Amino acid sequence: MSRQDPFSLVDLAAQSLLSDEDSIVRALEDLPVDLFPTLSIAAFDGGHTKTVTAIVQAWPFPCLHLGSLRDQSITQDLLEAVLDGLELVPTNTACPRRSKLKVLDFTHDFECSNWEECSETSPVPFTITHMLEEPETDQLMPNSREQPQCDREPVEIHTDLFLDGLFGFFHLSGFPLYILQRVEKSHGCLRLCCRTLVINQVPFHSLVEILGVLELEAIRELRLHHRNRFCFQSDLIRFFTQVGQMSNLGNLTMSHIPWDFPADCFSLLSPLGHLQKLHLIFGCLSGQLHKMLSSLQKPLETLVINGCRLTENDITYLSQSIHAARLKELVLCSNNLSETVPGPLEVLLAEVSGTLQHLNLRSCRLKEAQLRALLPVLCCCFCLRSLVFFDNVISTSGIMNVLQHLAGLKELKRVQYPIPAECVVYLDEYRWENINRVELARVHTKLQEMLQALQRADMELTNSTSMA
Repeated sequence: MSRQDPFSLVDLAAQSLLSDEDSIVRALEDLPVDLFPTLSIAAFDGGHTKTVTAIVQAWPFPCLHLGSLRDQSITQDLLEAVLDGLELVPTNTACPRRSKLKVLDFTHDFECSNWEECSETSPVPFTITHMLEEPETDQLMPNSREQPQCDREPVEIHTDLFLDGLFGFFHLSGFPLYILQRVEKSHGCLRLCCRTLVINQVPFHSLVEILGVLELEAIRELRLHHRNRFCFQSDLIRFFTQVGQMSNLGNLTMSHIPWDFPADCFSLLSPLGHLQKLHLIFGCLSGQLHKMLSSLQKPLETLVINGCRLTENDITYLSQSIHAARLKELVLCSNNLSETVPGPLEVLLAEVSGTLQHLNLRSCRLKEAQLRALLPVLCCCFCLRSLVFFDNVISTSGIMNVLQHLAGLKELKRVQYPIPAECVVYLDEYRWENINRVELARVHTKLQEMLQALQRADMELTNSTSMA
């Protein structure tokens, strides 16, 4: 008998049980816990909704992982069956076994640190690959949270939500709508814990309603992409107040925010005590960086400020802030920093030199002399692992000078350098054309040979053409 035969017998036993759904509840009472995952997979694959509900009601582990519903989907009938099993109390006294389920996990990577806590076997996580039908029920009802609360311990639903709008319009549908509606109507028996929330072009008044259903303290990552300039300040204040209540938020991204976005709203983020990564990609921060960062009480480890039109005062403030001495990653790309050298940028790099691991100065309009002025302080960044400075107008000799000075940084393994001025026609600081690829290849070989001579063949060199 091959090693696969016992598994085949288990599968056959599961199929036998599923042939009579009316008796499945009685069978679950005496079913060994090791068989629950196999029976569950068979029930899902076969679309046995009644059995799925019964299995959830008797699930013998704290967690049930159903896999990501971002790339995969589930039929509404099966999703209803699962949620019915969470909410309904078994009425059949023939099966006294009660569910130990505490977490229903829809996330892509299983969140439980120990699978043994969720199942005493090691099955492949459930894969559900059917289309979710459009619910016929109404959109969210703001007053539904006034319903009576559940009289038993609630079950947490863990999922990542990806909400997309278009041209300022947003219609909640599919899996997110159905889950949100069921949570609202569960009388507190279900708690929606969203680990990652991605919001794209959704009006702020709609976001306020959606966030009112979520367990805000469960959110670890929030990504907000919003181009619509037409919004009420009252909605912005309510939204940022809710973000400030995400007490465990560790990663916040805000991109494509309108130019007239009121930076004063950032003061509402002061309660965020676990924020480590902040990504800002918009233009309304010029001269107002202090309004954003001064509200944060804990030093950041990652700060991305992309295309925010930073001023000398912004760079000066950052160098004097609590964040400077703790930053591991600093991205200042697409900001005109030509007026900050010599001066504020050198001071900032000196402040972060003790911890900085990744530095990105792409498209900062830095000239060769300015980059040369930064070399003494860059040579003190002994933790630096990667450096990006492409899309700045620098000659081959200037690039060689940078690499020669930084060769002593033993942790520096990756450098992305600009196309040398001799190899391209620059239209301005950001745009170029007519690349001489033969000359560029010759320069790249020359740089690699130089690094080998400096015993730094381990340093990876790339430019914008090799990354395209």
